[in-house]
Amino acid sequence: MIAMSGKLIFASAVVVASLLQARMGFAEDAPSPHKGPWPIHNGRNYQPTELELRALHRADVTTDQARKIDQLYDQLLSEQRRDRRSVSSR
Repeated sequence: MIAMSGKLIFASAVVVASLLQARMGFAEDAPSPHKGPWPIHNGRNYQPTELELRALHRADVTTDQARKIDQLYDQLLSEQRRDRRSVSSR
């Protein structure tokens, strides 16, 4: 009897929740507050490809930013190599 009443309470809660959700609507139905292309598509962050950026005549990063990225990447690689050497020498 207790298990039956628990199932009844759960079923009632599911019905009430679904009715409330249907009444409130969904975010998909709302108009977008942003005009123009949006960086989120189908619920996921969208990262344009290099070709898409070129077609838009846009750069992902500036020349100075690209140099800094390359510098940090080289630094990271050199630290990884150094760490691997210290681990393999043990």
